[in-house]
Amino acid sequence: MGRRAEPGRRKAILAVARELFRKQGYTRTSMEQISIQSGIAHGTIYYYFDSKLAIVDTLVENYIDGISDILVETLSGALGPSQIRNCVHNILEFASNNPDVVNLLDIRAALNLKSFRPAADAKLHKILSQVIAEGIQRGRFREYDPAVAAALVSGLVEFITRVCFIFSQYDAPRIEETAVQMLEYALIKN
Repeated sequence: MGRRAEPGRRKAILAVARELFRKQGYTRTSMEQISIQSGIAHGTIYYYFDSKLAIVDTLVENYIDGISDILVETLSGALGPSQIRNCVHNILEFASNNPDVVNLLDIRAALNLKSFRPAADAKLHKILSQVIAEGIQRGRFREYDPAVAAALVSGLVEFITRVCFIFSQYDAPRIEETAVQMLEYALIKN
């Protein structure tokens, strides 16, 4: 009979790994440290995650799922300037509460792992495409290819979070206002 995964252990591993990545950085954190800190035998931890990178992937997936939830919550119903403003604000607030995970996204890029496209990313793209298509259909948004527009909008949001929370080149409120204006101008029909 095979071993059964315990969801509590998986959650504990993720919490400990996230804290160690935040404190020590990705490269200075080992699977052994994660297993010791989470109280799970070193060999057993591999039952839950086959590598440190698999832990990062899960943390990133959870983060992107959170952004998808914000999109669904904020952009359901009427589609106009206030929904765009609220959505951008909520996403930037979510990113500001999770800068360590935003940093993990950047680490993946630095490791040259371009092929990584989590299932959550595909879900996010699909939701955003549907919202844009719905806005076009209702006559509220300009006519665009929804999939391309979704890719551009998500790229803008990713860029903004990186600039604000990894590189700290701009303050978030300043970027937020400009991003909202750009999105309103680009998407909403006058």
